[in-house]
Amino acid sequence: MKGIRRLGKRAIESAVIAAEAGLQAVGVPSPSALLLLGHMRSGSTLLLHLLMTNPEVSALGERGAVYASRADLARLAIASRIARRSPFRRLRYVADQVNHNQLTPDRRLLQDPRVRILFLLRHPGPTIASILELYRTHYGQAWSPSQAVDYYVERLATLIELGESLASPVCAALIPYETLMDLPQETLEALRLFLGLGQGFTQNYITYSFTGKHGDPGPNISAGRIIHKAPTARVDLNVTELERARRAYDRCRNALARFALRV
Repeated sequence: MKGIRRLGKRAIESAVIAAEAGLQAVGVPSPSALLLLGHMRSGSTLLLHLLMTNPEVSALGERGAVYASRADLARLAIASRIARRSPFRRLRYVADQVNHNQLTPDRRLLQDPRVRILFLLRHPGPTIASILELYRTHYGQAWSPSQAVDYYVERLATLIELGESLASPVCAALIPYETLMDLPQETLEALRLFLGLGQGFTQNYITYSFTGKHGDPGPNISAGRIIHKAPTARVDLNVTELERARRAYDRCRNALARFALRV
């Protein structure tokens, strides 16, 4: 059975690589991959929608895919073209968001010149509260504050490792959630420059078939604009746990400081 699955995977990889080569042969260049590497409730779904207000950026929502090879990047590009029904559209970037350690891309792949990275980071207090509210209201299960802190700390440790694996700071940018929410226009303009795009992004976006399903399942993402809303969940987080989360945040913010986006 494993052998059959391996053969099937290789067949798919060969097919997407051949499709990409075919597009190149008729003058349609391969887009770069734009990976949003953050944690739950870091604003990755919102940012993905904002990025797609530029016609040169496409995405499929949070795919839950593992990126281990260039074939996986090609698969993202081809799948996006098929879903958008625009196989010959000229794209600069195809984007995806990755917020979980089990889906973290292969570190060697992040060195590929076709890959650009956006690190997303949010302060621990509202993040923990928002994670708890998410699980309580949308996933039908209750996480304890300690479970949420465990996830947050472990995920930020992985983001540190990913940042340290990058040889050059020019391939990645750090976007704090608070900066995106408080200075959206400035942040989007800085992103335009970072990505080398002629046309910018807008704060109002359209929704897609994946909106509210792949990524953030809450109602705010369907509004088509940025909404400031504090989590309503009450968090009974003891001092030790809160301090553990704060230390993880400080370590990650410092480790990724060299990628800070100039807003």
